[in-house]
Amino acid sequence: MTDDRYSGPILTHEREASASARFVLRWIPAIIMAYAFLISPFLMQWGNSGGDVDINVAASQSNVLNQLFWIGVFGAAIGSAWHNLKDIGRLLTNPVTLLLLLYLAFAALSVFWSPVPGIAFRRLVLQAIVVLALGISTVLADDRDETLDRILFVIAVTVLVNFADVLLTPPGPIGHEGIYSQKNGLGAAMAFSVLFCIYGAAAKRGRLRVVFLGLTVAAFYALVESKSKTSLGLAVLLPILIYVAILITRPFRMNVALFLLFCLALGLAGWFYVSAMTRFGFEELSMLLFGDETFTGRTVIWSFVVDVISRNPLFGQGYSSFWGIGAGSIVEREAPGFVVGLLQSHNGYLDVLVETGLIGLSILIALILAALFSAARAIALRPALCWLSMTLVVTVVCHNMLESSWFRGYSLTWMLFVLAALLPQASGKRRVR
Repeated sequence: MTDDRYSGPILTHEREASASARFVLRWIPAIIMAYAFLISPFLMQWGNSGGDVDINVAASQSNVLNQLFWIGVFGAAIGSAWHNLKDIGRLLTNPVTLLLLLYLAFAALSVFWSPVPGIAFRRLVLQAIVVLALGISTVLADDRDETLDRILFVIAVTVLVNFADVLLTPPGPIGHEGIYSQKNGLGAAMAFSVLFCIYGAAAKRGRLRVVFLGLTVAAFYALVESKSKTSLGLAVLLPILIYVAILITRPFRMNVALFLLFCLALGLAGWFYVSAMTRFGFEELSMLLFGDETFTGRTVIWSFVVDVISRNPLFGQGYSSFWGIGAGSIVEREAPGFVVGLLQSHNGYLDVLVETGLIGLSILIALILAALFSAARAIALRPALCWLSMTLVVTVVCHNMLESSWFRGYSLTWMLFVLAALLPQASGKRRVR
C-alpha cells in the first residue's frame, strides 16, 4: 500500500516532465532557424563594425555570444531528450545520423594533423553541438507537424522583415541585401523561404493557405531584388523538377530518389556529349550565366584550392583548418590576389576535400544519398513533406557547387540540409497529454 500511495504522484510527475520535454523539443528547431535567419545576421554586422581587421585573424577568433547561444540550446536538447530515452533508438539507427556522427568522428581525428589544432577543435565542438542539438530536437520531438508550424512562423517573420527592408531601403551596389551583409545572403534566405512558403500553402487550408501564397510572392520578390542569380535559378527550377519527379514516380510506386539519380546520370552524360559535339563547355556556360568565363572569379579560387588538395588528397589539411585560421596560413602565404581575403572556396565539395580529403568527401556523398532516400520514404503518406525535404536537400547540393556550406558551423544552408534529412524520420503522431 505504501508503494501505491507514492507511485501515483511519481508517475504523474514523470508524465509532466516528459510532456514538458517534448514541448521544448518541438521549439528548438524553430529557435535554431530563428537564430540563423534573423538573429545571426544582426550579430555578424554588429561584430564587423569595429574597423579594419585582417579577415583571417578575425575569423580565427571565437564569438562569446554565439558560443553561449549554442551551449544553451544544446543543454536544452540534451535535458529534454533525457526524459524521452525510449525514443533514442530512432535517432541512433537513422542512417543520416550515423553518417553525421561518422564525419564528426573523422573530423575529430583530423585535429591531430591540423596546422591549428586549437582552432580546429573549437570549431569541431561547435559543429558537434549544432548537429546534435538540431538532430536530437528534430527526431525526438513527438509531433513533426507542430515542429514545422513553428518553423513556418519563423519563415513568415523572415520574409516580412526582408520584404519591408527591400521596399523601404535603397539597394546595394549589386543588389538588395535585406538584413544580411551581402546580396547572396538575402538570395539564399529568400530562396529557402520560397520553398517553405510553398509547402505551407500546400499543407494548410483556408486563410492560412492564402497567407502562405502571399508570403511566397513576397519572398520571391525579395529574391529577385537581391539579384542573386544562383539562388533565383535554383528557386525557380528545382521545386518544379522535384514536383514533376514525384508526379511521375508516385503512381508507379517508384523510388523518387533513384529516379532523380538516374536523371542526374542521364543529364551528365547528355551534357558531356553535347559539349563534345558543340564545343560548348563550362567557360561558355559561365559566359552565358555570369557574363565572364571564370564563374565570377571562382575558377581562380578553385585552381588554388585544387593545388592544395593535391598535397594531401586522402586526409586533407584537417577539419576547418584551411580558411580563416589566422596569420601564417597557406591562404595568407600562397593565395593569389583577392583569394587571400576569402573564407571559403565557393565550392562546398572542394572545401570538404581540402579539409578532410577523399575520406571526408566519401562520407559526404553517402550522407547526401541517405538524405535523398530518407525524403523519398515519406512520399506514400506525406507527399508534401517528401517534396519539401527533397527540394531542400537538392537545393543545398546544387548551392554548394558555387558556394560553400557543408559542415560549416551554423551556416543556414547546412542546418537546413540537416533539418531536411531528418524531418521525414521524426514522429508525425500527436500524443494525448
